Parts: sequence; C-alpha cells; structure tokens
Amino acid sequence: MPLEIYQRGRTWWIRGRTDGIDGYIKRSLKTSEEAVAKTKLREIERKAQQRAILGEDAPTEADELTFAAAVMIYDAKPADANYLMKVIPEIGHMKVKDITPKLVRGLGKKIYPKNATDTWRRQVVSPICAVINNAHENVKGVPAIRVKGYTSKERIAQDEARGKQSRKEKTPGSWEWLDKFRAEANPYMGALALFMFTTGARISQSVQVKPDDLDLKNGRLWLPASKGHQGQYVELIPEMIVTLAKLKPRGGRVFGYKSRHSVYGPWQTACKNAGIEYIAPHAAGRHGFGTETVVRQNLNPVDVAKAGRWSSPRILLDTYAHSEEGSANVRDAFTRRKTDSGTKPGHIKRVK
Repeated sequence: MPLEIYQRGRTWWIRGRTDGIDGYIKRSLKTSEEAVAKTKLREIERKAQQRAILGEDAPTEADELTFAAAVMIYDAKPADANYLMKVIPEIGHMKVKDITPKLVRGLGKKIYPKNATDTWRRQVVSPICAVINNAHENVKGVPAIRVKGYTSKERIAQDEARGKQSRKEKTPGSWEWLDKFRAEANPYMGALALFMFTTGARISQSVQVKPDDLDLKNGRLWLPASKGHQGQYVELIPEMIVTLAKLKPRGGRVFGYKSRHSVYGPWQTACKNAGIEYIAPHAAGRHGFGTETVVRQNLNPVDVAKAGRWSSPRILLDTYAHSEEGSANVRDAFTRRKTDSGTKPGHIKRVK
C-alpha cells in the first residue's frame, strides 16, 4: 500500500511503502498537526525517490550533491540530455552549491568556442540552470541559480571572433514560394507546408496530428499542445479542408511523418527540384504565417497573435513579422508627405 498518514489519539503516524523502495514503514511522525504531518510525508517520499534514482548513497543535503548527481534526478528532454553530456565533463564533479553564474556563463565559450552566444545560452546556460533549479526544489539547502543573458556587445564580439554572423534574418514563406514548393513535393509534404503556412502551426505539432484529430465537417483540426500552450482546435481554410479530405493518413499520422527530423531531407530535395530558395519548415510555416498576415495583408496584430497562438502581439511583431522592403516604405512616406504639402525640404511656412 502507498504511504499514508493516520491518527492514533492526537498524534499522526505514517504507514505503507514508498513504491517498494524502503520496505514497509509504520512509525509516529511525532506531531499533532495535520499540516506538519503532510509536510513530513512529502519529505519522506522525496528522499525515497532520490534513493531510487541514485542508490542508497544518494545525497540528501546541498553539501553532498554534485552536478552529475543533480543531472540524475532531472527529467531531461532528449535534446537537453545531449547538451548535458558535454557539460558533465566540465563541472560534473563540482558541488552544485559551488557553481556560480559567472562560471556557467564562461562555459559556453569553453565548450563551443566557434559557436554563437545564442548557442551558449541554449545548449549550456539553460540546461545547467534547469538542472540546478530542479535540485533546488528537491534537495534541501541547494540554492537556486539565475544567470544573466549575453549582451549584444558580447554577441557581436563573438561573431567577429568566429567570422560568422548570428541571428540572420529568416526568409519567411509566401504564397508564390509555397505554390512552387508544392508542385515538386509529395502530397503529404505539400499538405504539411500548406497547413503550417495557413495556421502558423509548428512542425513538431503538425507531425503529431492523427486522423481522430480531424473535424473536417466543421472545418477544423485539433492541434496538440506545444511550448506551454494547451491543445486547441484550429480553423482551416477551404483549400486545406479539401486537401486533407483527399489525403489518406499514413503510419497513423495525417501528414505521414512521425517526427520533424524525417521531414528535413525530403523538404530540401523538394526545394532543389523546384529551383527555389531553401526555406526551412519553421520559417516557411510560422514565420510565413506571421509575415503574410501582418506585413502583406496588414491584419491587426492582436487578431493574428490570437489566431497563431502567440502569447502576445509583441512576440509576433518582434520575431515573426518580417519587413520585406526595409526602409523604402519609410522614405516613401516622407516623400509623399513633402509632395502633398507642397513644401521644399527645409522650408517652413511662417504664420503672419
């Protein structure tokens, strides 16, 4: 039986098993307060979980916990696990309490000397902070950590040192590009590209769509949860409805791909065969959706952010709505204003 608390007289006791790890437990918690008893129960379960992962010698105090041990009690996603494998040789032996923000910031350059500061943040700083902050919640006495981001000056300096510019402007998808792409892509990939471009869906979400998620009668599709957003129905344009109605599911997935990684190779081939610029799926889809709606169609960013499931219009405008004419429109606006007012540059009409 799982652990439970119960009263004997005025005192709270505990009995049961911690998932079979410690054998049967039955003892007094030496308190008459139920809230205190529940807190002690959670602490016993937490320590048992640590021992299950790290063994009988699992550290339970901050003074004993190394970074390598902290990694073991962190449920890392596959990508983060790969990043941490390169971090552990550097700081795995260190006590977590001795790892400072300055040390963490410096590891990026040491591990990835030829990469951009964005890579340092994504593959070094973020995973390390996630591991330490998880330990903070699970091991008594481990302090939380917060590492400040790299500045623009640091990013530019690193770009100069490695001779390569980071944060290059993405080329968003367009109807013209999409039509040429779909002419060469197989039906599944063509449908996938159309879906991402017209809904703003991420590729990781799109490939997860299953036949049961379709509701074509009502012109919509259930989109799985992603990046903190709940799953929800997405409205489809008529062309998308017709395309999906003709598309026979493959491998239990509507678009026929089990992961985003199986898309990239055929995607590049379709671009090459079509004689068009290679635009990655995310840029062709989500960035294309943002630019098409806000920049080309001049739609309200608030409406677009809601339809594209952005948490705020600011994120949409800062990242996904790409300017296509640079400063030309701004110059033209001033030129038109000067012409319409009938004034010459530098001329000010005096009021008598």
